[in-house]
Amino acid sequence: MITGILSSIYSGKSLLRSLMNQGLVGYSVKGQVIDIGGGVNPSYFKFIHKDPETTITTLDLNPDSVGVKIDLETDPLPYPAGRVDGVLMFNILEHIFNHSFVVREAYRVLRPGGELLGFVPFLINYHPDPSDYFRYTNEALVKIFKLAGFSKIEIKTVGRGPFAVNYNNLMFFFPRFIRVILLPIYWCLDWLFILVRPKVRERYPLGYIFWLKK
Repeated sequence: MITGILSSIYSGKSLLRSLMNQGLVGYSVKGQVIDIGGGVNPSYFKFIHKDPETTITTLDLNPDSVGVKIDLETDPLPYPAGRVDGVLMFNILEHIFNHSFVVREAYRVLRPGGELLGFVPFLINYHPDPSDYFRYTNEALVKIFKLAGFSKIEIKTVGRGPFAVNYNNLMFFFPRFIRVILLPIYWCLDWLFILVRPKVRERYPLGYIFWLKK
């Protein structure tokens, strides 16, 4: 695992994004899928399995994005109820003040049995795009998704421990080759910390992958 993480970091990805991508291996999408706030050519598509007949449409505020321009704060998703097979929602909920609205809209457009896959960061720096409003705990996500109507909710913690958090926040101050040298040191320090205090992973999440079913 760490070899793939090192390669990803050397390519310019953060530790958070690298761990998120590795955590998506094993998930899949199929049919008509909408990617809410996905931007242009997101890296997670390399890790999620896509069935051959899958079609993905991006919905984004950015006018340079390929897909449909939409204001996720106020605009309903441009689909009838029960029309789409899957929804992707990566690194977007923290940028939406009216987050419950877009989650309810995702539920509305999903067909019965449809799935939503996404991610939110937690212990991460302020990163406006164009704004940055929230950090969600595991408990908050479960309540938001239950209130929207989802019947099955799975939350997976992404991260290791306090040293991984520190590394993720500092890594971009260093050249790439230094980042690669430092990561195994931080990785081992977290390993020792977790060995002594196994529950520490729950206290220092870098983020959460969530999988929901209507």
